[in-house]
Amino acid sequence: MSPTVEVRAIDALEELQTSLVRYADQAQATLAAIAREVQRTLDWLEERQRHWRAEVQRGREEERRARAAYERCLSSGDRDHPPSCGREEQAFLDARRRLAQAEAEERMATQARQAVQAEAEIYARDANRLHVTLQTETVKSIEVLRSKVTVLRSYASGGMSAGGVLAGALAFGAGVVIGAAMGRAGEDGPSSASGVPDSSGRELTLQERHPDIHDILLNMIDFSDSPVHDAADYHKVSKAEMVAGFEKLTQVRRWIGEGATEQQLYDESRAKGLSEVQSYHNIYRVFYGESAIALEKVGDRYRVLNGYHRLAVAQELGWTTIPAKVINS
Repeated sequence: MSPTVEVRAIDALEELQTSLVRYADQAQATLAAIAREVQRTLDWLEERQRHWRAEVQRGREEERRARAAYERCLSSGDRDHPPSCGREEQAFLDARRRLAQAEAEERMATQARQAVQAEAEIYARDANRLHVTLQTETVKSIEVLRSKVTVLRSYASGGMSAGGVLAGALAFGAGVVIGAAMGRAGEDGPSSASGVPDSSGRELTLQERHPDIHDILLNMIDFSDSPVHDAADYHKVSKAEMVAGFEKLTQVRRWIGEGATEQQLYDESRAKGLSEVQSYHNIYRVFYGESAIALEKVGDRYRVLNGYHRLAVAQELGWTTIPAKVINS
């Protein structure tokens, strides 16, 4: 296999890994949005029920008063002087008509809410199964892909011994992380980190793994072509989710400065019960891995190649620097 073909194959695996992360993120967001919409519909139908229930109560009271007025009118005359009660009779009939209409509306609102509630419960069961799949099987697939990419990257760069190559091949076929490239046994399964060791067997720090990522001053970046102007311009990931990601990035940058390894990010994420898309190591990948912000040096400033949304959030939060890759530095 030629080096070019091998690198392309690894890049394809990394792209699949990134797509799975994006799919899990978008699917979770979609499930949450549908759940909110279903609840809004149920709340609206419940409000309609309350409204028409109150209308029925008012209609019954109105009919009672109209009936009493009509009966008083009928009993006010005698045989020689019968009363004229046409107005009272019409008021009584109108009250009965309004009451019947309110009762019909209340029945329809009740039936509609019951029908929607039943369908919502069926959907909730299906959605919960998908949610469990996203939290388990999808996460496992992402972790397995990451381990394969790590093994192949190490092999392609010549950073593995013959034993490590054999272990990597076994890992690729068996779906577990083993061998010298991992620096540890694979009993922990997909939730373990895939730290790449150096020639001495020491796991590289996060800073050593991506020396091409540097902190760039935001005021040196040209935002003139930015398509991001307000919250409506955030599509794949909401602005609120990005802001939450920046909160984690603050901690990740601190750990990087302290010489942390990828295993530490896994341990911290696992200790806090974070999902794959919410994890510290996912934030690290977004800003320091294959999805890093990319800039091009043009004179004494930087032109944005990708990452406008993250840069806009950083600027709004008052950050002065941002981790990014300068492709022509």
